[in-house]
Amino acid sequence: MVLPKFVACLVTEIENKMMVEKESLKSCHEIGVEEGKQDYLSGKQKKQKMSSDIKKKQKINNQRKREDLEKFMEMGLEPPPDMPQVFKDCIEDLGGSEIKLVIQKFLQWSNGSSLSYIINRDYSKVLKNNRDSLKPNSVVQIWSFHVQPNSKLSFALIKVIDREDG
Repeated sequence: MVLPKFVACLVTEIENKMMVEKESLKSCHEIGVEEGKQDYLSGKQKKQKMSSDIKKKQKINNQRKREDLEKFMEMGLEPPPDMPQVFKDCIEDLGGSEIKLVIQKFLQWSNGSSLSYIINRDYSKVLKNNRDSLKPNSVVQIWSFHVQPNSKLSFALIKVIDREDG
């Protein structure tokens, strides 16, 4: 008889504590108070904010793509030119096959006072070894191919044109 009353008392105490915590979170959000630099947005508000941020980023990316496409068209690079035969021959000499264009892109944009190249990982080595030819606004293509016997995925970076060259 004592045990059920004790359990009921504990459950009531926990429920009350949860209600107080829930109300304090709600009131903190309503008055715009941040505690410990945590934002008390509801799940729905967080999803809306994330959705809005994603849509803004997509809009910016789409605008950049349109601008790049227009520039490529002006430069005669749309549709992208095929890989030069010299490179195809080199890849085939390595045992490469399944050559495919991955992307054609302008290198790098100004980000405040620094310039950003938009290819990751070991690209800094490539840039360092080719600093005289890979400049901001150069148009490059990245091609993928497989090398036998293990069908290892490999990439080729080809500079198509310097933007300043016209």
